[in-house]
Amino acid sequence: MVMPDDLIAFAWSAPMRELATKIGLSDVGLKSCSRDLAWSRRLRGTGTGFMQAGKSPVRPRPHRRPGETGRILIDSRFAPFIAQATPIPATGPFATSEVPEDLEELRAKELKALGRVAVPRTLEGYHPGLKDILQKEERRGQKVANSSWHWDEPRSDNPLDQRRLKLFNGILLALAKRGHGGDATATDTEISARAWIGSTSLSLSLEIVGKHCTIVSRGYRRPDPALPASTPLTLSVKPGYDREVGDTWQDEDGNRLESKIAEIAAAIIVAGEAKFRSAFARTRSAQSRNASSAKGKRKRRAASASNAASNEFAS
Repeated sequence: MVMPDDLIAFAWSAPMRELATKIGLSDVGLKSCSRDLAWSRRLRGTGTGFMQAGKSPVRPRPHRRPGETGRILIDSRFAPFIAQATPIPATGPFATSEVPEDLEELRAKELKALGRVAVPRTLEGYHPGLKDILQKEERRGQKVANSSWHWDEPRSDNPLDQRRLKLFNGILLALAKRGHGGDATATDTEISARAWIGSTSLSLSLEIVGKHCTIVSRGYRRPDPALPASTPLTLSVKPGYDREVGDTWQDEDGNRLESKIAEIAAAIIVAGEAKFRSAFARTRSAQSRNASSAKGKRKRRAASASNAASNEFAS
């Protein structure tokens, strides 16, 4: 793992062909690596290929953002030329100019940066993370229009699912405003989404509040497509892969989810950073245990070898 600014400095230290020779790659191979590391344009500047050495622009030092390590994993062939980054302590501090140590300060910072956020009334300008769902729905609609017996009808062309898609679209667009990503997926029974805060993922669900009418379609029980768009929904953030549920928001009289998108997006960013810190601490703790275990095994092997040598000498 290396710091982004060290990688940038190396990328600008010599012409591309020279760097490739130093690393032991062809210039084509280095181009491929540079695409994987996002060097070509983001780290090296605009234009094609690597720019001339010695012409490095003054760039702001990159800082760790929410949900990120602030470090880049690189191929081992680069190791002799770029210094390894100092590990983040398992218990922090985690603060950078982009991420306050206190998570409530981070929430306030993100809310201020987001400003007023509205859910688009249509899905015409949708977030790229909805592309797969919407294109599949469009293909289903075209097949049904061209054949009266086609069984695979559109699944989300009902008022409630359209509202779900618009809500997820609004949330993902708000997260994109802060440099984060995400996508949405649909099954025979539900529509869900995933947010990427840096390199940390969170699951998002929109579920109906209370009892509601259902139907059986293609062997699956699902909400009745006739349910109105006004059917109350609950949005939940799920940090883990189990049943753990984090923040939740619910439709209320005069205060529907559409009016809470900035609050929701800020909370998702905070949840991503919190999950990153927790997972990072667990990983570092596991690494420490593994290192201690390996050290103990080496000591036991050395002691065993020493005892064997002593016994052989005594005999």
